[in-house]
Amino acid sequence: MGKFIGAINTGNYSLIEPYMSDELKAQFTEDYFQNLRELTLKNYGKLKEFTYDGNETRGDLLRLKYTVNAEKGSFPVLIVYRNDELVGLALGLTPKPNPTGMLAAMGGALIALVGLYLWKRRLSLSELALGSGLALVLAIILPFYSLTGTLLLSRAVSIPLVSLLSALTIEAGKYYLAKNRDGLSIGLGLGIGQFILLGIGTFVATNFIMKLPVSFTGDVLPLFLEAVIFTAFYALSTEVYSKKRGMLPFTVFVIFEFLSLYLLGLGSVYGSLVIALAGAALAWKLGGE
Repeated sequence: MGKFIGAINTGNYSLIEPYMSDELKAQFTEDYFQNLRELTLKNYGKLKEFTYDGNETRGDLLRLKYTVNAEKGSFPVLIVYRNDELVGLALGLTPKPNPTGMLAAMGGALIALVGLYLWKRRLSLSELALGSGLALVLAIILPFYSLTGTLLLSRAVSIPLVSLLSALTIEAGKYYLAKNRDGLSIGLGLGIGQFILLGIGTFVATNFIMKLPVSFTGDVLPLFLEAVIFTAFYALSTEVYSKKRGMLPFTVFVIFEFLSLYLLGLGSVYGSLVIALAGAALAWKLGGE
């Protein structure tokens, strides 16, 4: 059990791999372990210690029960042995709702909306709604990319591929809708839809209805900055699309979107935000010409 705690805290899969049966290794792959580790640390923080809660025997299986204590709570772990070989490992993780994080994201998107409105002195409600509609469509398509990549591909392949497909889809939607429209309002609507409307719906549904892993589980500051920066990036880059048609601006913003999503997939939240901020700055420059 100590090896397991060390593996989760450090990300070193090799600490537990030698103890697993071939059958368990086929299921509990390194990619699966890394996803489980990310979910565990995001919701519970670093693991500290464990207590032994007893065991039971079912046929040729020995089931050992533990409770793991972490920085933000505790959760049960079940380890199953057959003939001294590890054949099963289950964690009773319960992702923690984070209403403060949701409010931070909502506040960030609203700050971007108000700030850009005061700067540009224009806002189309109909096109704001159109952008929010795009957010709804993307909320259906993008998770499909992520799920398919996770199930069919290794982590090293799925992260860049899913990031690229997602970037192309997002930018294609923005580019298409921006023609002969107010791109600024469409981009703002995309941010409002993603961080406020879909945020509320996802938070309620996953936490209190379906009991699935929640969206708002990270630290408050990154969630706030993500909403501010990405809403600004969406708005300013879509404004560029309404003024400058052609493959050059589309390709440039696909690259920024891809790099930002790719770094986010690798767990580099602030790296992702820096790229998105650079993209917003470039869009500001191009949109002002």
